[in-house]
This record gives sequence, C-alpha cells and structure tokens, in this order.
Amino acid sequence: MRYWWVNHKQTHREEIDGGYIWSPKKNANGANNNSYNNMPKTSVGDIVFSFAFAEIRAIGEVVDSCASASKPSEFGSKGDNWNNEGWLVKVKWKMIDIPFRAKDHIAQIRPLLASKYAPIQQNGNGNQSCYLASITDELALLLYSLAGQKNKTKIDVDAEEILRDKQENTIVQQIEQDISLMQTEKEQLIKSRRGQGKYRRNLELLESKCRVTGLDDKRFLVASHSKPWRNSNNLEKLDGYNGFLFSPHIDRLYDRGWISFSDNGELLIIEPHIRNILKAWGVPYPFNIGSFTYQQKIYLAYHREFVFKSTLPQN
Repeated sequence: MRYWWVNHKQTHREEIDGGYIWSPKKNANGANNNSYNNMPKTSVGDIVFSFAFAEIRAIGEVVDSCASASKPSEFGSKGDNWNNEGWLVKVKWKMIDIPFRAKDHIAQIRPLLASKYAPIQQNGNGNQSCYLASITDELALLLYSLAGQKNKTKIDVDAEEILRDKQENTIVQQIEQDISLMQTEKEQLIKSRRGQGKYRRNLELLESKCRVTGLDDKRFLVASHSKPWRNSNNLEKLDGYNGFLFSPHIDRLYDRGWISFSDNGELLIIEPHIRNILKAWGVPYPFNIGSFTYQQKIYLAYHREFVFKSTLPQN
C-alpha cells in the first residue's frame, strides 16, 4: 500500500462527487510530467489525501486500477488547455469532519516533504506544477492525525482485510472455473460470497440498518444490490453505494423488482397487490425511507429503469 497527495485545484468538486482522480497523460506541450506519470503507479488499496483550496478535505481509497480515459465531460471549460487523452483512477472518498490548512501545520509537515516533486512548497503553498505526488508513511500518519483519524485502518485498508479479500477472490475463481456448475448457479454462489465480503463491508460504511423495517441487527440483514450483481462491472459489484441493507423479505421484493424508490426516498410499488403484502408485514404505504447520496441515486435510477419495470406485463 502506498500513500498519495492529490492537488485537485479547479476540478475538486467534480472529482470528489464522481469518485475519481483524472489527469492528462502529457503536459500541454507534449512533455512528460512526473505527477501525471504517477497515475498508473497507483494500486487498489492505496490511500489518497485530497488537497483543495489550501486544505486537506478528504481521504480516499483507490478501488480500481488506473485506466486510459478521455477528459471527463463534467469538467466543462475547466482545463481547456489540457490534452483530452488522460488517466483515470477510481477513488472512494471519505470527507473528513474538520478540514485543515496544511499551511497552519507546515512546521510539522515541512521535514517530511520530499526534496523533489513535493505536492506543496516549503512555505505551505500548493505546488502548481504537481497534481499527484507520492508521500511517505510518516507524512501520511501525520495527515491522519491532523484529520482526526485515530487509526488508518478506518479507511478499510488493513492487512487482515486485504488478506480476506484475496481469499474470497480465490474462492470466486474456483467457482467460476467449476465446469460442473451451471452459469446461474455460479452467479448465485459468487453473489453469496461477495455478500459476506468486501461489498458488504463497503455497504455497512454507509448503511446501518434496514431503512424499511428499521432492523439494525446486521446478522439478519441482506446486502442488496440496486444494479444487479450480474449486470455490474467489477467496481460496481463492490461499490457500497450500489445497494442497501434490507431485511430478507424486503430484499426479495427489491431484488425481484416489485418495489423501488424515488430519488426523494418514496417507496414505489409495481402492482397494487404489493400494498397488501407490505401491510401484512407491518410496512405502511405510502412510506419514505429517507435521503440518498448522489452516487446512490445513480444506481437507483438504474434499478427503476431496468429492474423495477422488468416485471411489468409486456405489450
């Protein structure tokens, strides 16, 4: 695991909301840039500290390998002088409770800055020529401390968990290669494994109970996907924003497309008789389960269009 410092500058909001960092592959004049060259050096599990408007505002975990990608359309006119061809790294961001100015702590930070390719200057101002910089473990631990993070494993990257993920991946590969199983059986077995692994842990960072029944004993809750597991790419399968913790009977309705939710949290039913089922289970209707994040709404839109409506009679 490595630690990185990213200077978002003008694209801070787009990259935080979108869950990524992006850079051109070359400078505008076609020359190499060390900080752009760092993008492909990132690995899943690496930690990235977000620096914008002179403050450390978020800490993120790299969740997918670096890939070639065009400049994000949401940048608009920002970075008009950048080359369109670039690098994109998916990052799961966590905003810190109290952002802090690096300049206010420069006496502690300065001795830990690299002599070359440092993300900020010796006086605490940002390094305008630097986008992504590698930083030492010592500087990372200091930033954790200043951010109020008591334990770096809070970002879901401790060694024990990484080992568990590797073990799960091995089991999943064995299932995928088992020629005695039908494809549907493989999908169910893999979904079950993932439900007890990293996806569930990512989900539990965001959801603490079943929003419909209120049950908060996680032993009896199902890690449900909004965009079905079989239709998701590798990142989406493990993305905590792609689902909810539901009581088993609510999960079945959601998984089969009998219910869904509007962006403002209103429970939607696909047929009138579902109201009677909900009533038998003690669930009122109409019912609102609360607000969603921007990322959750993206997956919910998919669920409403491709899962919720899939059980409607066809003309």
